[in-house]
Amino acid sequence: MKLGDAIPNAAVLDAVEDLLDRQRKPVTERSDERVAFDDPLWRNPGGPNWLAMVLYDRGRFWIEHDMEGRRLRYDLRSLHGLVFCLAVFPLAFAVAAFGGANRSEIFNMLRFAAFGFCWLYGMNLVLALLRVPRAIRKTVVLGTGSRKKFDQKLRH
Repeated sequence: MKLGDAIPNAAVLDAVEDLLDRQRKPVTERSDERVAFDDPLWRNPGGPNWLAMVLYDRGRFWIEHDMEGRRLRYDLRSLHGLVFCLAVFPLAFAVAAFGGANRSEIFNMLRFAAFGFCWLYGMNLVLALLRVPRAIRKTVVLGTGSRKKFDQKLRH
């Protein structure tokens, strides 16, 4: 995402840090040009599932300088969510196999498990892909993070 010249790096990263705080993602690293978080899925299994970044267990945001100016880049990972959703397959197989099911029933159970995986992980991923960039843009560009802290950074 392109950054204007009016917003200093520290203000951008403060806004990102504020976003992570509102999304309940603990910041594990902060430098002049980078913010990172690490939030294992099992840290808060009963936590709020309506937050935009709930699917992501690790991520980093950094400011990159190129010929076109400054950009805020980010890399988010949802490995724990993927593994959790993939657990549907062995569970469905075990239920079908140990329940005395024949091959046709096992195949149907695995098809159902595949549909369940695609629905559970896929829909969460689609929602995150739509909501996270908007939340970042809203926080950084519009400064709707901690407004007071953002305004103070702009004045200095």
